[in-house]
Order: sequence, then structure tokens, then C-alpha cells
Amino acid sequence: MSKPRLLLFDIDGTLLDTRGSGLGALLDAAEEVFGVPRDSLPPLDLAGATDGGVVRKLFSDAGLPMTEEHAQRYRDSYLGHLKRRLHADVFAGRLLPAVEELLAALGKHDHVHLGLLTGNLRIGAGYKLKRFLIDHHFIDGAFGDDAEDRNLLGPIAVERMTKARGHPFVVEEVIVIGDTPKDIACARALGARCLGVATGAFGVHHLSPHAPWQCLVDFTETERVVELLVK
Repeated sequence: MSKPRLLLFDIDGTLLDTRGSGLGALLDAAEEVFGVPRDSLPPLDLAGATDGGVVRKLFSDAGLPMTEEHAQRYRDSYLGHLKRRLHADVFAGRLLPAVEELLAALGKHDHVHLGLLTGNLRIGAGYKLKRFLIDHHFIDGAFGDDAEDRNLLGPIAVERMTKARGHPFVVEEVIVIGDTPKDIACARALGARCLGVATGAFGVHHLSPHAPWQCLVDFTETERVVELLVK
């Protein structure tokens, strides 16, 4: 009998590309809630960031106090704009290569459990996954509204997946899959392995120096990826 395997997936740059819809929604909300033009704000670096951390930075950049009431108003605005952009006629987002094939193949293994480890707000993560009809593959996980520091999300994801599956996962059974150095650092903070995939803003030559367990160009060699993840 195969040992249980917990796979924790990042979303943006790993599973899908919204072609700027997420960034656009963040700036839409800044204009709506802060009353400042988007061009007046410093550029945002979203690679591996958490939405919680991004919201805090936006408040700081706008020179506004971040009370929970104001933060919730911003989050609500952002989520509304994100949903609108994801379903707009001009939406050009896409699933990344072989993602559907990989998730379907992993789903055939009873000992493999799929969760999320993402900087997205939980609701925003759901919007993105549902837009591409892959939300049913994932049970639970950790999200950008759980902690602003991505390195704190790993234990939260493992705890939730343990409750969902009734199996106390140990770090040797966990693999984090992501496309940024911050995903690799997050896995290391958890004590888990990381499969880096160069489908986002970072190439293999950028990811490899951060010493992931494995590093791939993409998921197109699906059988090989499955063998790596499930054995």
C-alpha cells in the first residue's frame, strides 16, 4: 500500500495565468476605495506575495491607516472587481500547460490528496479555480487571508488537510508545488520538499539556485511529473 501524499499547489503562475486580471482588480479597488489614481501608486510585485501583505502595502503606499473596517472594504471591492474581470468578454486568461492532464492523473491515486497553498484570499482563489473548472480537485488549504507571511501558511494548510482527510500528515509526506522562490522558501520553512515549475515569472535558472527538491520547465511530461509526485 502506497504511503499518503499531500500535494499543496500554488495558483497563479503554477496552475493558471489570469493575464493581469488580479493586478487590475487590486488597482481598481485602490482607485475605488482610496480615491487615488492607480498610476500614482508604486509598482506591485505579486510573485509569491500574499494578498494580505499586498493590501497592507497598498494602504501604506496610499498613506492611509489600515483599520480592519477599511481593509474589509478594500477586500470586498477587490473581490468584486476580480470576479468581473475574470468573466469579462475580453478575458484572456488560461490554464498553464498540461495542468488539466496533471490534476486528472493525480486524482486517480487514492493515496494522493490535493490542497492549496496560495497567497490568494480564499474567496479569490475560488473565483480563479472555478473560472477554469478545476476547483473540484482541491479539498482545502491555506490562503492569503490566513497570514501575511507566506512562510506561515504551510502549517495551516497541513492542519486543515489533516482535518479534511482524517490523516495526520507528516512533512515527509508533503510536497509544495510553486513557481517562485517564495514557494521554495515556504516549503523549506515547513520542512517539506518543493517542486519548482518555471511557468510563471521565473525560469529554471532563476529557481534552481534556491535549491528546490525538483525543478521543471512545465507539466507537459505528465507521466514523469506524476511519478515524481506520487512515488
